Amino acid sequence: MEPAFNPYLQPSSPPSVHVGGKGYIELPGKAENLRWQTRKAAPTEYENALADALEQAYTSGAVTAEEIVESLNRRAFRNASGDRWTVAGLTSEMSVLGQ
Repeated sequence: MEPAFNPYLQPSSPPSVHVGGKGYIELPGKAENLRWQTRKAAPTEYENALADALEQAYTSGAVTAEEIVESLNRRAFRNASGDRWTVAGLTSEMSVLGQ
């Protein structure tokens, strides 16, 4: 069974120079290509639910952060703290989850 995340993932470092192999998570050609190569852990129940809620927001026509927040709040999907969404909160959450 294929793992849901890459247990061998090396920590990334910010690229300082645009040279092949520098600043990459793995060196090209040196890492096993796992399906979830950049995932450090399997997604949580909250992350899966958020992904579903975002998909519903996009499907219903939301494009801007304001529209996405409106959709999440209209569906009563709360953030990880149990609060209503704000644009700042959505931006922060996406930044954290995108790392």
